[in-house]
Amino acid sequence: MMYPRGEKFPYNNSGYVLLAMIIEKVTGTYFDRYLQESVFDKCGMASTGYYELDRLPAKCANNYIYCNETNDYRTNIFSVDVKGTGAGGAFITVRDIIRFWTDLLEGNIISKAFVSDMLSKQSGDGGDAEEGDYGYGVWIIDNPDGKDFAYFQGCDPGVSFLSEYNPNNEMISVLVSNYGDNVWREMRKIREALY
Repeated sequence: MMYPRGEKFPYNNSGYVLLAMIIEKVTGTYFDRYLQESVFDKCGMASTGYYELDRLPAKCANNYIYCNETNDYRTNIFSVDVKGTGAGGAFITVRDIIRFWTDLLEGNIISKAFVSDMLSKQSGDGGDAEEGDYGYGVWIIDNPDGKDFAYFQGCDPGVSFLSEYNPNNEMISVLVSNYGDNVWREMRKIREALY
C-alpha cells in the first residue's frame, strides 16, 4: 500500500490482475474465457478477445514501435505480455467497443442501477481535469455544463486506446492506434469540435 486506506486514490493495474484471479477462483473459469462468454459473446463482440501473440486470428493487426536505432518500425511482440491479463491486453475493434457501450448502457451486462453507480465519481480528487475522478472501472471527467463524461483507456508499447461516452448527447467515441499514437490528444480535439 502506498497510502492509508481512504487517504488518496491511485489507479493500480495490479488491482485488476488480482480481480481477474478472484474471478477465476470464484467461477472456476480462466479469466479470458469468462470475459468471452459473459461479455464479448453476450454483446456480439465477434472480433474481440484475449489472443496469444503467436496465435492471432486472421485480419488481426500487428502493433508497431518506432525504433530510433534503425529509423523504422518493429512489431511489439517482445515488448508486451504474450497474452493479456485482468489489467488489459484484449484485442478489440471500434465496432465491438460500440457494441460493448450500447449493451452496458442498456443494462444488458449489469443492471442499469449499477451502470449509474459505475459512471459516477467514486474515488479521486479531480485534481487533474483531464484524468478526472474514478468510477467503477472507468474514469470520470467533470462537466460543469451537464452530465460528466466517462471513459476507459489502455496503452502498451505500440498500442493505445481510448473510448469515451458523453451522456449529454449519447455520443460514443472510440480511438484505437496500433502505433502507440497519442489518442488522448485526438480525443481532446473531438471534445472541442463535437461537445
